[in-house]
Amino acid sequence: MPRYRISITNPSTEAMADLVHKYKLHIIDHSVRHDKDTGHHHVDAIAEPDEIQLLEDNGYHIERHEDVDEIGKARQAEVGRGNRYKKTGASDLATEI
Repeated sequence: MPRYRISITNPSTEAMADLVHKYKLHIIDHSVRHDKDTGHHHVDAIAEPDEIQLLEDNGYHIERHEDVDEIGKARQAEVGRGNRYKKTGASDLATEI
């Protein structure tokens, strides 16, 4: 099941605390914001589609961003394969010194 990075908005401080205590969401560190003009609180989190639906059903405004699993797989594909530290024999500088 995909997991998404989401932004959650709600005017209630108690409702925002429930994200951790009641809904057990993983809140992204340093993402807590408060908009003084609207009085709304904002946080970023990682959630699955059923969790997103539950939050929306309970009055939270959700903005869905990227699928973090998809992004993670793409980034892993960019990483080289094999052990770059493995000694390769005569061309290895450590054996020549």
